Amino acid sequence: MTLSDFLGIFFLLMVIQAIGTHLQVRKYRKSVSRLHKLGNIGVGAKRGKLGGGNIVIISCKGDGTITGAEEMKGMTIFAGFKEIPNIVGKNIYDLKSEYQSDEKKNKAYLQAIEALENRLKNDSGGEKS
Repeated sequence: MTLSDFLGIFFLLMVIQAIGTHLQVRKYRKSVSRLHKLGNIGVGAKRGKLGGGNIVIISCKGDGTITGAEEMKGMTIFAGFKEIPNIVGKNIYDLKSEYQSDEKKNKAYLQAIEALENRLKNDSGGEKS
């Protein structure tokens, strides 16, 4: 294998990586746009050490009621956002208490909930609605 062959393969891998990144960013933006129509949004992420991580996007109304939630798990371009129907309708403050029991497992969820708490606190002038 010559140096030019090695550089060609390296360049090809970089192009594939750029295309994969672009596709994932498009999926992320579509999900954020879709959930933002349902209310305020909070985003949380957990990076995997060797395997894939996850990204969680949660939307809620001004009173903290969750109106929508989606999660992307994995590390390939084939990973997409999937709905999380079992938390829709719950309150973010109650859900935070529930998820704090296993903080490592639920890191992305907690980040999204805390982002929503901060958003709601700033929108309401410092009071919980």
